[in-house]
This record gives sequence, C-alpha cells and structure tokens, in this order.
Amino acid sequence: MKKITKKILNIFVVVLIAMFSTTAIATEDVTITGIVNEDYQIIDDSGAIYDVDENEKGDEVTKLVGKKVEVIGTLVDADGTLVISVVSYTIVDE
Repeated sequence: MKKITKKILNIFVVVLIAMFSTTAIATEDVTITGIVNEDYQIIDDSGAIYDVDENEKGDEVTKLVGKKVEVIGTLVDADGTLVISVVSYTIVDE
C-alpha cells in the first residue's frame, strides 16, 4: 500500500510541475518600448528581447518591422522566453 501511495504522490507532483511550467511575471499590464524586428519580437533599448504573442493587436505590431513602438500588455516567462500579449500600442516618433 505504501508503494502505491508513494507512486501516486510522485505522479501528482510531476503533473503539478508540468501545469505550472509557464510562470506569469506580471498579472497587471506592463509597458515596453522598443524596435519591432522581422522575427515577431520587440527589442528594447537595453537589448532585452520580447516575443510578441499572437493576438489581434500583437499581429498588428509585428507588421511594423523597423518601427519603434510602445506596447502595453501582459508579460509572461515561457520557459525563459519573455512573451508579451499586446493589449494596445502606439508608434513612437523618433
């Protein structure tokens, strides 16, 4: 009986780890300013790279290759990759 209980507990722990492998950094909106590149990313002034999540506003932003934008959205760390789900954006004049 102890072996079965221990095995079930181990399986439960593995499932929990898998469920929470994508950790949210912010539950509130964040603002990021940077240049859009051809790889569907925004590179900020410090060199940080943010992948743009696929949604309506994100798709609009990824079409602005070479432009400087200010985006507002939710930031998530997906296995070490920063991903922003864009809620709104503006093109920044330089």
